[in-house]
Amino acid sequence: MNMYGFSKRERGAVSVFLVIILVPCMLVASIFVDVGRVYLSKSMAESAADMALNSLMTHYDADLNDWYGMVASCQNIDEFYDASIKCYKNALKSQNLSKDEMNTLVGEFSAMIGADSKASDYLRVTDDGDDSTTIKAVDGANLANATMLKSQIVDFMKYRAPIAITQTAIDKIKNKSIPGIDDVLKSDENKPLVEKKQDYCKADEKLMRDSYNTYKYLFDNYSYGNPQPSNSLLTGTRDAMQTAREQYRELNKLMITNLYNTSGLVVFNRAQVPLNQYNYTKSSTKCYKAKYDGKTYYVNCHSRKDDDTYYIDGTELTKQFDDISKKIKAFDKAKNDFTNAVNNSISYSSGVTNDIQYWKHAADAYSVTVSGSDDYRTNLNKKADEMIKSYCALNAMMQCTPGNDLPDDYDTTYKSYKKQVENRQTKYLTAGGTNGSDSYLVLVNRLESISSNNIYNIEATSLTLSDRSTIIVNRIADISTNLIEKRNTLQHYSDVLNIAINGDSSKDIESLETLKHDAADYAQKLNDWSNQADGTDSDLAEGDRDEIAGIKASEAAGNITEQSIIDLENRLKNIKSQIDSMIAAIDSFKYGNQKVKDISTYDQFKNAGSMVITESEINKRTTNSELSSYADSTFSSLFSPQGTGTEGLASINSNDDHNLLLDVANSKTVAIPGVYQFWQEQFGSASEDEIKKYDDEKGKATGSQEKTKENAKNRKNPHEDAENIAREIDTINKTFGNTTFFNSFVSLLKNLTGGNFENIRDNLYLSTYIMEMLSYSTIDNEGRYDILKDQGFDVSTLTKENMDDKYNSVNDKWNSDEYKDYFNKSLTNKRLCKENNAAYGCELEYILYGHENNNENINAAYGQIYEIRYVLNLISAFEHFWNKGSETGKAINAVGEAIMYATQGVIPKMAVKAVLIALLTVFETSNDLNRLEAGFSVELYKTKAEMWQISLDYGTNAQSGNTSISDILSIVETKFGNFANSCDNGLRYSDYLCIFIVCGMQSDIGESMTLRCADVIQANMRKITKDSGYKLENSKTYFELDSKLKVDPLLITLPLYSDYTDLYDSSSTDWCTYNIKTIRGY
Repeated sequence: MNMYGFSKRERGAVSVFLVIILVPCMLVASIFVDVGRVYLSKSMAESAADMALNSLMTHYDADLNDWYGMVASCQNIDEFYDASIKCYKNALKSQNLSKDEMNTLVGEFSAMIGADSKASDYLRVTDDGDDSTTIKAVDGANLANATMLKSQIVDFMKYRAPIAITQTAIDKIKNKSIPGIDDVLKSDENKPLVEKKQDYCKADEKLMRDSYNTYKYLFDNYSYGNPQPSNSLLTGTRDAMQTAREQYRELNKLMITNLYNTSGLVVFNRAQVPLNQYNYTKSSTKCYKAKYDGKTYYVNCHSRKDDDTYYIDGTELTKQFDDISKKIKAFDKAKNDFTNAVNNSISYSSGVTNDIQYWKHAADAYSVTVSGSDDYRTNLNKKADEMIKSYCALNAMMQCTPGNDLPDDYDTTYKSYKKQVENRQTKYLTAGGTNGSDSYLVLVNRLESISSNNIYNIEATSLTLSDRSTIIVNRIADISTNLIEKRNTLQHYSDVLNIAINGDSSKDIESLETLKHDAADYAQKLNDWSNQADGTDSDLAEGDRDEIAGIKASEAAGNITEQSIIDLENRLKNIKSQIDSMIAAIDSFKYGNQKVKDISTYDQFKNAGSMVITESEINKRTTNSELSSYADSTFSSLFSPQGTGTEGLASINSNDDHNLLLDVANSKTVAIPGVYQFWQEQFGSASEDEIKKYDDEKGKATGSQEKTKENAKNRKNPHEDAENIAREIDTINKTFGNTTFFNSFVSLLKNLTGGNFENIRDNLYLSTYIMEMLSYSTIDNEGRYDILKDQGFDVSTLTKENMDDKYNSVNDKWNSDEYKDYFNKSLTNKRLCKENNAAYGCELEYILYGHENNNENINAAYGQIYEIRYVLNLISAFEHFWNKGSETGKAINAVGEAIMYATQGVIPKMAVKAVLIALLTVFETSNDLNRLEAGFSVELYKTKAEMWQISLDYGTNAQSGNTSISDILSIVETKFGNFANSCDNGLRYSDYLCIFIVCGMQSDIGESMTLRCADVIQANMRKITKDSGYKLENSKTYFELDSKLKVDPLLITLPLYSDYTDLYDSSSTDWCTYNIKTIRGY
């Protein structure tokens, strides 16, 4: 074999091709096949998921769909999850090839590659484990979700809404087929105008009433008080204080000289003993006896009995002579001791020595004890008595027959002693005895004269001042009384001014600060009303502009201003400062530590003076000059303020701006604040009785008005047997209605009339669904009303009296279950009744307000309808009744004028008119709600006075001659009891609820209301299915299938490629494993 032959040989060429070229090419092709199988299986898996989920959703809630048109799962949908998963897995093993076709293709391909030719799952798709495939409801995708519920309702309503919506208030408003709709659209402009007008009327009445109350109080209690306040009241008080100070100066001196240390002094009487003081007479015994002061005295004469003759006993006579001698000497000594005691104690100089203090010191001197317990004066009187007694005994003895052993010259001795005693008795012991050279007689004569002349000058109850007109105790009391009276008068006026300035709620007196605010508020409210009228283009505004011009030109507007009140306040404060200054002067008018006005007795006066005055200091002074000096010094210390005349007393400002006079009659002499003059001219003849009558009638009308308003808002639920709905789904709990809901109401009407449906389309669908599928309070009355109307009955004849009978006549028709009778059916042709609706007659109200009590929801609905009706009626009332263009307007103006004239403008005419219009509006609005409750239509806006059932213009019973609020109230209350169906093209109760629901759905409470709609449907489904556990939360609308799949390799793992797959990790499945996530819903 040569080399050339070998190179030309072709044996082994195919093997090289197979090994080096064909197998790798087949490997690449196999890779593409296996990867292609993965991608091919994904579409197949998605189709399988669709089929599984669709099969799951066939288990929908047929009752829910049948009754409320919504499609959602049955309540136990989770029980079908496993079956759907099984369906899904089975679908993964199916392809669009018959078994024969599959076997042929597989067999041919397997023969080519030397594989098993048995047909099997070509794609070989398997789920990755037992838990790799799950089915569940999407979180939140249930009918307890507001978005899901709204979506279902909107889908349902798209096919029905165009028909249903024309049956509601929306269509009426959209087409402007309701009279007065244009007025309502302007109401958001007229409403603030009316409110500004009412605010002005209230400010006007408050200003005039507060002004009158202040004026009346000042007039009655100050201007014409008694005494009338003027500057003379101040000067008179100051003069009284000046006089009192001088009188206290004298009182202080008199107390020192006459009273302070003279307690106990009595009139001095010299010793006086008559010679016959002791009258001795003979007795049947041996003795003479004498009676003196009821006592019997005996003198033993020692007479002999043998001849029954009384004889003088010599021994006894001698003893008697000795006794009388001693008694004479003792008397003389006592007399001299008495004289010396006094004269040594105090000397006397006429005109220099103070008589009363001399008397006081003399009495002190002779009252000193000298013998036992006897003082000088007592001792003297005793010695004088003993001397006379001895004298009388001697005389008695000398009347007896002379006996034996008598002293020599006993008769001469007797006569001598007798004469001595008689001379002393005549000179010293007899009244009136005088002798300028005898010191005793000079002394006793002086003491008798001084004491007798001054005995009434040492008693406060008898001593008088220098004017001799009033005793001291009375003068002290008079000063106190006078000052107290003047202070009380001043205090009264100060209190009156304080109340006038600062107010007193118990007297209905406002402060001047409040009056200033009233005046500023009045001006502001007038300006606000004026600006609002200028900026409003309406007939109502045009009339207001003319009225405002007249008000601004009136006298009242120019006089009662904030500045005029400030001027009055300054004047009253100046007056009060003067009065308070005088009161303070009286309070600082003191003697000692006591106010002079509080010292009403001498004892109080003395106690006050005792702070400085002492008896010991007075006793040191006996001369008039010394006592006067002491009185002056003590008065300076005791009395305040010091001074003479008006010095130290309150000053008085005599300028007009401080003058106390506030009498308009004296305005020519004293300037009077302008506003006070205006008040007196304006209110001078105002009748208190008329004002009280107005207040009483207004109070009665207000009470009746409030009661009517309260009753209008609180209605009896005609479906009391309805179930209260539990707020389970609505956890937001936002309630419809706020302070701006009237504006929202008007805004919605503007959108509807303007054709702006794009922004509210879905909300309209939802609102219409709620209205057509659920019930409300007046559904029975409105339904029966419609049946009567459809039957040709003249519904304009319906009244409060006959409506029940007429409605009851169609009860059978209203309760019909016939499919053709659509009037009591929902959009799904299910009858609305208590058997099908858990809260029948209360459902819409619950959706709006969310209270778990039906009565509260119904009352809330009537309350908000009331507020809307009240505003619209109020605007209409001001338009038709403010002026005299109607019978009611004439009556209101007549009453306003009558009250204004009777009260002299205290109650302004405009205020009365505003009150009466508000009164009529409350009753008319309440009457409107009665009509709505009856199922009647009510005018959206009353464009004519005749539309007002509670007015003099309604019917044929117009009245005149009304002059009081009571007259109007009587008419209103009479008419209020009877309402009729006078409107055939207005809004009904359900129409208002429809508008409320649309408004609510557009606001931030829309979600909460939608959830409450779910609460209602859930409650009804529980009733329908008799399943108390029924929950919309279990009504699922979207489901999710999650699956992890693996496509087993078909070619790449064949042995043919083993030499080329050493680097291939057979455990790696990332490239042939993927996830399927499919969401499907109804």
